[in-house]
Amino acid sequence: MKQGAKPSRHEVRGVCVRLAVALATAWFGAAWAQPATTGPIALQGNGPYHQLTLPLGIYAHAAHGDLRDLRVRNTAGTAVPYAWLRNEAAAPRFTSKDVPIFALPASAAGAADTSEDASLNFRVRPDGSLALARKPARKQAEAAQWLIDASQLKGSLLQARFEVAPDARGLFAFRLEASDDLRHWRPVGGEEQLVRLAHGGQTIERLAVELGNVQARFLRLRWSDPQNGAPLVSVAIDSVQEVEPVAPLEWSGALRPERCGADHCDYALPRGLPVESLRIDLADVNTLAQVGISGLLAAVPTVAAEPARVPRNPLYALRHQQRRPAPSSSGTPGEVPLLDAVVYRLAQAGGEARSPLLALDGTSYSHLRLRTSGPVSLLGATPPTISVGAAPRTLVFLAQGAAPFSLVWSAVPEKNAVQGGAPGAALTLATLMPGYTANKPVAADQASVTLPTPPVAAVDAAVAAAVQLPVPTQPDPSRKWWLWGALGVGLLLLAGMAWSLFASLRKDRAAAD
Repeated sequence: MKQGAKPSRHEVRGVCVRLAVALATAWFGAAWAQPATTGPIALQGNGPYHQLTLPLGIYAHAAHGDLRDLRVRNTAGTAVPYAWLRNEAAAPRFTSKDVPIFALPASAAGAADTSEDASLNFRVRPDGSLALARKPARKQAEAAQWLIDASQLKGSLLQARFEVAPDARGLFAFRLEASDDLRHWRPVGGEEQLVRLAHGGQTIERLAVELGNVQARFLRLRWSDPQNGAPLVSVAIDSVQEVEPVAPLEWSGALRPERCGADHCDYALPRGLPVESLRIDLADVNTLAQVGISGLLAAVPTVAAEPARVPRNPLYALRHQQRRPAPSSSGTPGEVPLLDAVVYRLAQAGGEARSPLLALDGTSYSHLRLRTSGPVSLLGATPPTISVGAAPRTLVFLAQGAAPFSLVWSAVPEKNAVQGGAPGAALTLATLMPGYTANKPVAADQASVTLPTPPVAAVDAAVAAAVQLPVPTQPDPSRKWWLWGALGVGLLLLAGMAWSLFASLRKDRAAAD
């Protein structure tokens, strides 16, 4: 258009179309833009593949519990390929086996005495197992400690199951140690208990102890009170062989009930956290109750249902591989029965007997419910607190492009979000690492990520403080209305400009006529 010439109808229409397109782009871009959160990644080694274990706090930041929108980006902002580590690993192989046990006397040094002049001596068979070289001088029932030969087991040790004499009653405290050479010992967990008690017409037994996935050829059990040791009959150990081991459980702090009814208490859980283990701490001594434990699903799910997956807690897979939860008898919508258990805290001469940890399936629930078979006061005058544990997820990524790398994910759910197919979404391990097979461990260097610490929303402050995990800040409504207000003003301005151009065009046409 020449300078000073009046705009034609075609030119005005083009300007209006361009203004409308710009307005629509800005409008929908603002409406659908999602706030993103990033965390810097620190690399170890030369790569090119790196293995990154995600802190549990990421669930409190992320919009989706399955972390579907997670991305790894290089310094240019380009998404690099990654895959989840355990999604395609070979299924774990479980073994349950009775193992040899040997009664040991107490030595002055507090250790097993295996020297040549000891009353108890061993010889090593060709297969690496132990055999007695001479008979023990004292009876097994009087043993101050026991040697457990786990040398013929493969993989990690999950739990030990003890059998004691039928007439044994009481609380038997002990500590476990592990060794590969019978000379150098390391502790396995803290003090544990074998329990067989009669209380209120019920018999309480706790004869299984978790071993925490320890790898060792030998275990040594030492009674805390050598004069109050249980007469052991046998020991069976459950072990698991996994190509990619499970990361150790991380635990929350104490969670108090959010609400209690006539026969239940509900506990709010950190958002998106896949709960794999549960500890119930009763407030009152000499309390015992039978409870049903169930998970409560969110009334309005924020993410699409995930496909069924193998539980990441191997103890749950071992104990419940044949179990399918029965439908809830309570009639409460969204309540998923998980297991039944007897919880207790009892004072005994050797200390307090407490309920063991409970293995769960690793599903994310909004709440856990403890339902009693009678009034909720069976749990004590003060409701118990709970702690939940979960194993962090691990991914492997290709360090493509220049460092530094960062982890990026959305903080607000996206409508119609899909799990796969989006740019930068997780690949399969076989695609990420050509030649990968499920029966071989992944060769990758380590990496770590630092998560941001967002402000804590007031509604979630109590839960966040209790579980020691950050919670995401909800979008500020004032910011949302400010954005829509700005867009509305922009629309009015663009409409005014278009009206002005049309008015000018009509005047020019009238003057020409």
